[in-house]
Amino acid sequence: MLTVAIVRYPGSNCDIETKRYFEFGGNKCFYIWHNNNDIQTLNNIDLLVLPGGFAFGDRSYGTATDTYTISPGTMAIKSPVTTIIKEATRRKIPIVGICNGFQILTQLNLLPGKLSLNKCEHFVCKKVKCNVKYDDINTSTELFIANSYGNYIGQHQNNIVRFLTYSNGKTAGIFDTNKRILGMMPHPERNNTDFKEILMKMLFPDHWFLLSQMKFDKAINELMFSEHISYKTTRKYLKLLHTKESWVVQGPGENAGIVEIGSDENGKEYCIAIRIESHNHPSYIDPFEGAATGVGGILRDIFTMGARPIGILDFLRFGNNEKGKQLLDKAIEGISYYGNCVGVPNVGGNCKTHESYNTNPLVNACCLGIVEKKNIVYGNASTCNSFLVYVGSKTGNEGINGAAMASNTFENEIVTEKLKSNVQKSDPFLEKLLLEACCEISEKQLIEGMQDMGAGGLLCASLEIIKRGREKTHSNMGCEIYLDKVPTKYEMDPCNILISESQERMLCAVSKDKLEAVADVFKKWDLEYAVIGITNSTGKYNIINKSGITTRLLYSKEMTSFNDVNDYTNIPNSIHKTVTEIPHFLKDVNYEYYDSTVGNRTIVSNHNNNSKYPDINNFSIMEIYELNKQLVITWGETFNECHDTIKKFPGIKPLCLVNCLNFGDPKYSLFDFENTVADLTQNCRIYEIPIVGGNVSLYNTTRDKSIYPTPILVMIGISN
Repeated sequence: MLTVAIVRYPGSNCDIETKRYFEFGGNKCFYIWHNNNDIQTLNNIDLLVLPGGFAFGDRSYGTATDTYTISPGTMAIKSPVTTIIKEATRRKIPIVGICNGFQILTQLNLLPGKLSLNKCEHFVCKKVKCNVKYDDINTSTELFIANSYGNYIGQHQNNIVRFLTYSNGKTAGIFDTNKRILGMMPHPERNNTDFKEILMKMLFPDHWFLLSQMKFDKAINELMFSEHISYKTTRKYLKLLHTKESWVVQGPGENAGIVEIGSDENGKEYCIAIRIESHNHPSYIDPFEGAATGVGGILRDIFTMGARPIGILDFLRFGNNEKGKQLLDKAIEGISYYGNCVGVPNVGGNCKTHESYNTNPLVNACCLGIVEKKNIVYGNASTCNSFLVYVGSKTGNEGINGAAMASNTFENEIVTEKLKSNVQKSDPFLEKLLLEACCEISEKQLIEGMQDMGAGGLLCASLEIIKRGREKTHSNMGCEIYLDKVPTKYEMDPCNILISESQERMLCAVSKDKLEAVADVFKKWDLEYAVIGITNSTGKYNIINKSGITTRLLYSKEMTSFNDVNDYTNIPNSIHKTVTEIPHFLKDVNYEYYDSTVGNRTIVSNHNNNSKYPDINNFSIMEIYELNKQLVITWGETFNECHDTIKKFPGIKPLCLVNCLNFGDPKYSLFDFENTVADLTQNCRIYEIPIVGGNVSLYNTTRDKSIYPTPILVMIGISN
């Protein structure tokens, strides 16, 4: 945290905005009045700022043309505070002069040259494009100019360092040769752009670590402690669920749940991986991409575990108005597009409509995969000094803060450009390559662990793979992440590289002796990859960036700082209420878009039911030819719906259940959520059917109007 002193002159109209501007990142700011000459004021000051927008008895009005000239610097340098400004220079305290403040610095000869007189009849304030070039900074920005264009007239050009120019090439901002005193005509405090970061980076290159740390802390806290990531409101209830039975290989806590289904004649043990997720908010903002990337994400959850996806199910809840119909049509297109391109059959699901989903549609996707038990991959690094390998699509500014957005209600029904930027973009053909490559490195047992870069992007993927590694090895594992090594589509802000939710990306933990073999597989499948980090025994999570020969530590935290957030339920009992059951309307959907037969495992899907089971609904049957068995899948909104259906198939043993619990604002729906979990817990224990995974989606609310509580349950069973 820096301490910033802001000089306050009479008649100022920019002092308050300037103070707020430099409070960025938690900096402490205070005012110095213009008649103050006490140099002790500078003790422990890191930055002195001379703001613009003031008058100092310096206006000279013309009588004939009714024009005036403003030259506040001429009078302001006579103020007692000049003593403090000069002392700050002697002490090498950085000084920033903005507009009128820039004029003061030239009048005091602290900056060479002068500013041209600006004659105008009216105050003009407009945003202009400026170019920034300084050391390794080369970018453009938009800043406000007051009093039309203020032009700098340089003297002794070799004595100045230009860092800011207008689009016409004229100088807008300069440094002194020691790069400690900065003057600029535009007003950065008038708008809230990334220029504040650039400005502080130029002034405090040695303190940039501290500034970036503040920014990363803010982004990390927003993500890691969001409802979507931490389940802070519901986790105390989820701990009650029945999750263990002898055939459960992996329960909740990993990318997918896994259950044993038997061995073949050669002794190969096979398992089914299963996962269900929601992609609700994105599917309202952009139904095609929201639904498509929902499918892509659930597929990656499966093959991240080393399992080959064999079937997709989708459960859709949409409004019954015209907009709801339009959203539904686009969502179905997105689901079919992604699944068909990847080559995984859509074997089940249903669609229901109700007015409570008019502005909060639900898109829940479930995926199943098959894996040989010995080839299961977990989402953890197991040793120190292993490489963290990035593979898949390049990172872009898609899905920034997508996870944080999913943990908030919609303010209204308007889809803004900002909301659209939270939605990821899909590339199913790249996903197919990624699927095949990940299955191959799993089958060849080339990796220690693997994690999908989904919600929270590289940040959450890298933290999860290290945290799980620490828990399983009981070590002080940490890591270094090299942001400059991350493949990007274009130049990106370092923090955005970390939290981007660009799709079709994986993070693998690879030992040094197997890196070449892993690289060969990725090359075979035409996938871009890069070593972007390394595990170590420091117990720290370090983010490092290198530009040329300059290496900067951008962020550093002890891994213990990322311990799971405490259970949190700050909801008064007085506003808990039970929602009266509202009937959904089952909607006939044209499933011809869906390919339910690709893969040659589908025996029956709800898209092509045969006459053998005319009276049974909400089920699918898939062939597990490795064991000469059949897998039965059932679904519903209650345990009994799923269980009553699976009981209709003789010789089928129920294996497990996954759930996607969709509710509104927890202020109004937590009571219903608690009852749902209690019912699931009781029934699962009675019938010895474990819950091996699931998802919670809260805040499906717009303008305090929430969806009808909608749990989606999927149960699977295997023939004897």
